[in-house]
Amino acid sequence: MSESINYNNFSEEEDRLYKKNIEMIRSSIRDGVKFDLACEFVPREDKQLRDLIVDDALKIQIAEMHYGTGLSLLDVSKRLGVSMERLLKANTEMMEDVMNSAAEFGRRQSGGSEPLMH
Repeated sequence: MSESINYNNFSEEEDRLYKKNIEMIRSSIRDGVKFDLACEFVPREDKQLRDLIVDDALKIQIAEMHYGTGLSLLDVSKRLGVSMERLLKANTEMMEDVMNSAAEFGRRQSGGSEPLMH
């Protein structure tokens, strides 16, 4: 998801729906359900919120399965039932999110000025 989402702008209801649906997807996958099927039950009324939930849920699975337990990206792709292209795109976006968060943290720690880059 290339657009910037400010999680701080979630209403209490959106935050509750986000957390509930992320956990539902994670639980379904733990039970052996493929990713897209696990996402079928995420409400469709708010497309932006739904897209965010599905996007973040895939990134969470990559982080847990690949970076957390060392499963290859190919094995993650097979286990989740998603294409390698989709998995690699989500992984790249996740790494960009991490870099942006690190840069923002650096700016805040340095009092708002740009962090030193090596």
